[in-house]
Amino acid sequence: MAKKAASLKILFLGEPDSPNTKSWIEGLRRQGCEVFLASARSEGNRDCFPIGNIKLPPRLRILTGVKSVRSLIKKLQPDILLAYRITSYGYLAAKTGFHPLVIAAQNEQIVYLPNPTFLRQKFLTYCAKYAIKRADLIHSWGGNITGGLKKFGAVEEKILTLHRGIDTSRFSKSENSRPFNEKTPVFISTRTLAPEYLIDRLLKAFAELVKKIPGARLEIAGSGSEEQFLKQLTVKLKIEDSVMFHGRMESDELLNLIRNSDFYVSVIETEGISSSLIEAVVCGIIPIAIDMQASRQLIDNDTNGILIPSAEVGEIAEAMLSAVKQYPLLKEGSEKNAVKKNDKYDRTTNQKIFIENYLQLLAEK
Repeated sequence: MAKKAASLKILFLGEPDSPNTKSWIEGLRRQGCEVFLASARSEGNRDCFPIGNIKLPPRLRILTGVKSVRSLIKKLQPDILLAYRITSYGYLAAKTGFHPLVIAAQNEQIVYLPNPTFLRQKFLTYCAKYAIKRADLIHSWGGNITGGLKKFGAVEEKILTLHRGIDTSRFSKSENSRPFNEKTPVFISTRTLAPEYLIDRLLKAFAELVKKIPGARLEIAGSGSEEQFLKQLTVKLKIEDSVMFHGRMESDELLNLIRNSDFYVSVIETEGISSSLIEAVVCGIIPIAIDMQASRQLIDNDTNGILIPSAEVGEIAEAMLSAVKQYPLLKEGSEKNAVKKNDKYDRTTNQKIFIENYLQLLAEK
């Protein structure tokens, strides 16, 4: 008898603290799926099965965790094995030999390293090709990621190009947001405080902006390994009174903070289509992001937002100042865009399509 979503059992391999993992699993469970999470970073999480030897660092736990994942498969009897990130959990999942295997890419480069050594780059390339070749279905959040997947051997018929979506019943335009004042503009960043997100450059650019608009404010919602360094940097730049670090926020608090901001800023140089950017866009605030294929799917430069040519501090500062000066025009465009994007990135709609594809894999099996 054919499976239904309500009886679909999924073993999900990923990071328990990742907002993307949490929202994806929540969406699948809302559709009636039974989802189990397993991770090499399971410590302190009662709802997460451990992978590998807990005495080893996470990366080694992933590389040596095949036996423990096979044991979980035997114990849980999942219908689908789903792994988030190609070269880590995707590779591990592929090594188990389980099918149907679904993997998802997070970044358009597939193999992303800021400063890779030759051997590490070669090894991760091997991992990517190994996982992609053995996957039955590969999630791509946008066309830029699809192009990256194909470079590593993915075939078109195995790729599902569709974003996992956000909760548009909650993240939507509010009529009660604060009125804009060009003397006290509010910028917000909701990205992880990790090196690749270049928050230090954002702070340096904001310091330049404050020289011209002393009343500007920057809200930083998120946590990560660079939090203390970034707080110290605000003191060094003498902007600590204009920057607020909120840490990781509950979704209702985050939504309220977004709606009461004027501009969303992200300066990461390579990624897939960011859920953070989508949340800002559907809330109708003006997005400012680095000019790359993923950003161009959401931002029409100088119409509903600003695309920054590069992550150079001077160009970031110039883009932020330009957004303030163009606010009335950009605000009109951003509110129109919010309505259009609300339908395209609805999590419930998109995850129903995911599940239809999973059920089709089972039917073929």
